[in-house]
Amino acid sequence: MTGEPAPGEFALIDRIIERLGDAAARDILVPPGDDAAGWAPANPGVVATTDVLTEGTHWRPDTMSLEDVGWRAVATNVSDLAAMGATPEVLLVAAVLGPAITVEDIDRFIDGMAAACRVHGVVVAGGDIVRGGATSFAVSALGSARIDRAGRALVLRRDAAKVGDVVAVSGSPGASASGLAAIEAGRAHEPAAGPLLTAHRRPVAQVELGLAAVVRGIHCGIDISDGLAQDLGHVARASDAGIEVDLERLPLHIHAMSMFGIDVARSYALNGGDDYELALIGRADILESLAAPLTRIGRVVADHPGEVIVLRADGRVYDPPAGWDQLRMRPWAPA
Repeated sequence: MTGEPAPGEFALIDRIIERLGDAAARDILVPPGDDAAGWAPANPGVVATTDVLTEGTHWRPDTMSLEDVGWRAVATNVSDLAAMGATPEVLLVAAVLGPAITVEDIDRFIDGMAAACRVHGVVVAGGDIVRGGATSFAVSALGSARIDRAGRALVLRRDAAKVGDVVAVSGSPGASASGLAAIEAGRAHEPAAGPLLTAHRRPVAQVELGLAAVVRGIHCGIDISDGLAQDLGHVARASDAGIEVDLERLPLHIHAMSMFGIDVARSYALNGGDDYELALIGRADILESLAAPLTRIGRVVADHPGEVIVLRADGRVYDPPAGWDQLRMRPWAPA
């Protein structure tokens, strides 16, 4: 191991809290450093999620820096809360440090995490650190949902799509996959790759959009982490309804098209994953009233319940490959 010698566990925890700066939760009921954290949720409906990033599965040293990994550790979890229409508040972070990780590496990870915390309005309330055979980071994000007068939590759910609803997405799905493809193809140096690399390495969770949607009366949503087609499939199955997507309406990133062509860009949009944009399903007039730019891409139908059908302009079915599966981990190729 090179670099500064690793301190003991508790000295390293103190170092991390100090380096987090204002991204550490210092003003909660029980701040970092005790057996457990304690805080008062902004709203009575608590929403929680957890996610793991593992070296070799979710990143490699040639695809992103440890600052980027720290950023994504925050953004991916906060995105799950955004997909529920919840307000993110605190994070718990557990780290398994592989044999080659140095103190400087940990500093870089913490710097990326702190930067993402500031952008997303969350703080780190605690966590755990151990040594292991490979490096991984597990983050739990906790937030709160508003409660209506009947005592029900106002959240976006996968099982709330109704026949006649429209489907809309934020951003440009496929941008992140295009960024990774640029790295894999040795084209990361090209000017057009810049925004795509940012989409892959530094995604921003759509928290304000999720909050606005649930306040305005949208009940169904999901974040695009495993590929648009696969994630809409989760909605279709949970809601026992069919979803039809218009291929021509997909909001493709201009640089993804310029680098890889429209057909590949479409495959990345439908199956790439790691975008952390939101797909919202609801009444057209409500979706159109939201301030954030959304693109209407499809509709909820009574036919083929539980399935997503992607239609070409001439009505023929477009059959893209499957999206990302954390356990299957089979590579897919663009159509």
